Amino acid sequence: MEEKPGSEERKFKRIDVSFSVSYQVNAPLAVRMSIGNREFEAEASDLSEGGMAIVSKYTSDYAIPTFTIVTVKFTMLDDAVNKIEERYKSTEIKGEVRSSLYLKETKVYRLGISFLDLSPEQRGFLANLVKISSQKGGKDI
Repeated sequence: MEEKPGSEERKFKRIDVSFSVSYQVNAPLAVRMSIGNREFEAEASDLSEGGMAIVSKYTSDYAIPTFTIVTVKFTMLDDAVNKIEERYKSTEIKGEVRSSLYLKETKVYRLGISFLDLSPEQRGFLANLVKISSQKGGKDI
């Protein structure tokens, strides 16, 4: 698996993933007012117990600055659950944008998000996803 830049500073193992997420800006108010009070679509590109990187389909001349607080929403398949009807879990996680990089060639943003206030259930779910994906070689979550 490819080593991520800055991984020597990371507290949690980070894996490559590819799944859809949506996010909404919570704060600061100036950012929320500038881009609107709506959800944006994005693609998760890596994940850990502590955070994730997403590539936002939101395109604008207005940057999403670091320290912006967002809520990220996604649904995942939990391979550890035997009952089919209980395998899909939807979650909403609050996070802080720690990096915001505008990709000129595709006119989208790559946001590095650090999770805030995870419940024990959310942390356990994320840890399990990372473990399972690591065993499978990543990317197929």
